[in-house]
Amino acid sequence: MPKKLTGSLILSCVLTLPAFAAYNGPGVSTQVNTAADASEAKDDTPVELTGYLVKSLGDEKYLFRDTSGEVEVEIEDALWRDIEVSSDTTVTLKGEVDDGWQGIEIEIDSLALLAE
Repeated sequence: MPKKLTGSLILSCVLTLPAFAAYNGPGVSTQVNTAADASEAKDDTPVELTGYLVKSLGDEKYLFRDTSGEVEVEIEDALWRDIEVSSDTTVTLKGEVDDGWQGIEIEIDSLALLAE
């Protein structure tokens, strides 16, 4: 009897494996690339912005501007890594939308200078 029970358990485990499969192929791209789109995007939407940091708003918050408009971004002090930026320096920011109770801001995960 124990052999039948063991065999049944193994068989049921093998037959349920496909239930754990997931789609891993290409899908709809939801990354946002402009300040205007970022200010309208849903929470946790990936963002890659290229433009200018035009103003420090204090407490790791900055005003980002591109040709489409402006949006507030949050850049942690650790991300600066001795990078110096002025309002004329073109930067690329990667992060995600944070739709909090104070409104939409973009949490930045990486900051890079754009070579000109």
